[in-house]
Amino acid sequence: MSMRLFSHTFITMSVVVLVIISAAVETDIFVPSFPALQDYFATTESKIQMIISLNFLGLCVASLFCGPLADAYGRRLVLNIGMFIFAISSIACTLVNSIEAMLFWRFVQGLGTSVAFVVPSAIIYDVYDQEKAAKMLGIYNSIITFAMSFAPIIGSALYLTFNWRANFIFVAALASFTFIMALIFVRESLDKEKRAIMHVPSILQSYKKLLKNKKAMANLFLVCGVCGAYFVYIANLSLIFINHLGVSETNYGYYQAVILLIFAAVSFSSGYVINALGLTRTRMLGEKITVVGAVLFLGVAILASTSPFWITVTMAIFTGGFALNVGILFGDYMSVYPEIKGVASALANSIRLFVMAALIAFAGVLFNGTIMPVAMIVFFAGISSLAVLLWLQKQD
Repeated sequence: MSMRLFSHTFITMSVVVLVIISAAVETDIFVPSFPALQDYFATTESKIQMIISLNFLGLCVASLFCGPLADAYGRRLVLNIGMFIFAISSIACTLVNSIEAMLFWRFVQGLGTSVAFVVPSAIIYDVYDQEKAAKMLGIYNSIITFAMSFAPIIGSALYLTFNWRANFIFVAALASFTFIMALIFVRESLDKEKRAIMHVPSILQSYKKLLKNKKAMANLFLVCGVCGAYFVYIANLSLIFINHLGVSETNYGYYQAVILLIFAAVSFSSGYVINALGLTRTRMLGEKITVVGAVLFLGVAILASTSPFWITVTMAIFTGGFALNVGILFGDYMSVYPEIKGVASALANSIRLFVMAALIAFAGVLFNGTIMPVAMIVFFAGISSLAVLLWLQKQD
């Protein structure tokens, strides 16, 4: 389905992108202020990292529900309720005076933002077929990641100009604006006759069906493992670079932005690569680049662990490989049972966020001020994903 300028589909998809951007940048905006948050709340580095992991836990829990609800009651209603919760909790984060209150509201924030990672995927697969959806996801990922690349720079500027609360005020304003836009402009993409009945046993059966399907779970592992490793890197980066490698708070944002810009550029180009090589060859090319990046990243952790430049370069390679094939891998997963797209998207988001939260918590336990724990997780994610992809190819 093509999108004419100012058509209902174009407007809905534009707001959908804004929804995802608002949820995606909310972490990158305030990560540069982690050292300041640690000082303000007089707490430990591992507890500060819980600001991310508890948010992901909230996302994980809520994702299991908002997908089936979107299948039963439509995408628009569920999206608007979630975005309202996101806006209210974001405002609350600007007012807290204790680490416990911050962690609580970050968890609630995760409950709300879950819709931004579940419902838009279902909308895209409502509107487009698998190949077109993969290309559209590449374009959308590039737009979203391009916006995310500026988030740490904006976050650093806000924090250095004002204080850490300015970062959260920015997120609250963005969340509130996005909620209003979604409320006014998003059109329903799931026809009433295609909606599922809200029947808990049927929903559980759908989840069971997905979990028992080896092909679906293998493709989901390929997305979740590498994505989780990437977020371990993001969660630890400011503490390592600023507190232990002497990178200035101003320059830190540029190091993080490079990784996001690479993801954006490769995502935008993925449609052209798919046209040239096809889905299968593009999938394998992306995986090979991911593995090369993982191996080189571990090598840097061993031989040049105090070099922010080489840490960034090798992680950029890892990220570029993932960006090239993530849309294909997610499309492969979603196409296994196309009749339950909402449930499939919910399960994918829930497992992805659970893996992120678990890996970030694990990295927090291993945290020693060096890049080595992160490199070990990235290396394992790269190698194991290659093994799973080779297994999948043997099954076809």
